[in-house]
Amino acid sequence: MNHVGGRPRARDTIARLMRILMLSARDAAPGERVHALAAALVAAGHLVDLIASEQPGLRAGNSDELRLVTVPEYPPLVPTTDRLAWALQLNAGMLERSTQLGEAARYDIVHAHDWETAWAAAATKNLFELPLVSTLHVVEPVADDESKLISQAEWWLTYESRRTIVPSDALRRRIEDAFELPVDKQIVILDDLSPAEQAARTAAAYEEAIADDLERGEVRPPLRVILGRSQKP
Repeated sequence: MNHVGGRPRARDTIARLMRILMLSARDAAPGERVHALAAALVAAGHLVDLIASEQPGLRAGNSDELRLVTVPEYPPLVPTTDRLAWALQLNAGMLERSTQLGEAARYDIVHAHDWETAWAAAATKNLFELPLVSTLHVVEPVADDESKLISQAEWWLTYESRRTIVPSDALRRRIEDAFELPVDKQIVILDDLSPAEQAARTAAAYEEAIADDLERGEVRPPLRVILGRSQKP
């Protein structure tokens, strides 16, 4: 959905065809689900540019509808066991790629998967004035100082997002309790749905986020930093 002369103002002007910038950091199962979702969105008629961490067996490539851009490791090489440092370094590369892509194409939505993409997603959202949707496949159990910082990154990603997609009601409740994220900002899309159904529901979430962004403009609630998870007695 490319706009001439600025964004549309009414909710009913949102077209079904969207150009999506997607960010994914993980390999293994979560990464495979992201790639399957991107392919299903393309099959439904949307255009997707997927920026992902460079992984074994994952090759960058282009088609008319799906473009996969991989981000190699920048020096100095940071082991993946140092999760925060690795993610921050990855986000530097992701932001470089998203800036290059965003200067050449007008996106309708940014979709960030999990906390490892939070910094690039928020920067891209603000740089190009785009609505942001996030997906949290899991949330970090708080056990030490590193996990507390990761939890803050998860909370921040949900704060920056117009909608947050989760794979279960159980995770939705955990996020609602831990991050005080309103239930109307969360959308449950089950992992066991077919790729086509997941794509349809994800596209509907995009449309909600775009409409919400158009109606609210730049007005956002006051920023409150949560230093840890809330604990219920």
